[in-house]
Amino acid sequence: MISHLLFAYDTLRFSKLEENHLGYLSCILVYFKVMSEVKIKLSKRVLIPISEVLDLNNLAHFFGCGVDYLPSSYLSLPLGAIYKCKAI
Repeated sequence: MISHLLFAYDTLRFSKLEENHLGYLSCILVYFKVMSEVKIKLSKRVLIPISEVLDLNNLAHFFGCGVDYLPSSYLSLPLGAIYKCKAI
C-alpha cells in the first residue's frame, strides 16, 4: 500500500479519513518542520477527497490548507482524469 510519494520538494500523502491518522499526520508535519528547519508552504497544501468526506472544510481549516477536487493536476500531470480523455 502506498502511503506517500516524494518528488524533489513536493510530497503527496495518502491517508484514511480517521481522526487518529489525521492527528499523526499533523504531528509528523510539525516534527518534520522543527527537525529539518524546512519551511512548509501552508498556502500550497490542499486536501483532495477521493470519495465523499463529511466536514471536509473543517478538516481543511484544522490543517490550515485548501480544498481541491478531482480531476486536478500535480506537477502539470492530470490526476483523476478519465483515461484517454481528449480534453486532457
